[in-house]
Amino acid sequence: MRDTAQNIERLEKIIEETSRTHPHSRDVIRAFSPFLIEKVSLMDTLDIGNDRPVTIDEARFKSGVPLIRQNGFSPAGDACEMIALTVLTPLATGFPRISTDLEKLRASIAEGKIRFTDLFVSPDTEADRLIDTWAVHEDVSPHALGLAASMTARVLLEKRARNWAPLIRDLSWDKGYCPICGSAPMIAKIRDKVGTRHLYCSQCGHDWVFSRVICPSCGCSKQKSMTYFFVDGDSRESAFVCEKCMHYLITVDKVSDLIDFDADVSALSLVHLDVIMQGKGYLPMASCTWNSCL
Repeated sequence: MRDTAQNIERLEKIIEETSRTHPHSRDVIRAFSPFLIEKVSLMDTLDIGNDRPVTIDEARFKSGVPLIRQNGFSPAGDACEMIALTVLTPLATGFPRISTDLEKLRASIAEGKIRFTDLFVSPDTEADRLIDTWAVHEDVSPHALGLAASMTARVLLEKRARNWAPLIRDLSWDKGYCPICGSAPMIAKIRDKVGTRHLYCSQCGHDWVFSRVICPSCGCSKQKSMTYFFVDGDSRESAFVCEKCMHYLITVDKVSDLIDFDADVSALSLVHLDVIMQGKGYLPMASCTWNSCL
């Protein structure tokens, strides 16, 4: 197993090479790179607690109930605050225009004025209200708060997904949303040798195999309703499109198992496809930080 330094070195090489081959996406890749590199370290060192035995009702799982809905998710202690304080530094590096707000946010968290834990134990509508309230009280932009909250959640959920993934390795899952957390995919990868489609979760990073002839968003299986949109005739990078639900999914095709692949970096590198598809009236299957404000 690779150690942390090797994992970071691998990611840095992927970032460097992808920035070279996708110069039009270089700025967005560079903006998120400090966070992605920090996330590698957190995945190896982070302890989020709540390690009680995981319950898996295989019948419910087969019917489409992901693990997080069967077991809940309550990070122990100050895990959320610790993660938030850790990721604020790389976020400030990558997003200098909001670095002042991020530093204000750091002080508010350190002083206990804001508890990110509250966001993960509240309904989505309540979490949105909390962010708006905090933004006013602490004089920081909702954008900065939302970015910090989103990246904190990503670390928490990805760590949980890595711990839980081995538990479902031998169980079947035929849904277009994540079997761990229930979120939509942000990108798909078609493997060269066997031609299977792997979907990568937008929230926890987990990947699972899903049919190539079914829309992950609405379940449509009518081939006339689905197609792929290519740019400049390059079939390796495209957008899967479903005309029934008007959603698209960024897709990387024929990626050899011998080539290092990082779903986050690939998704960032193809943000120009997000711009094109949204300009045509389609919606992403997953709303991510980099594709939700285009």
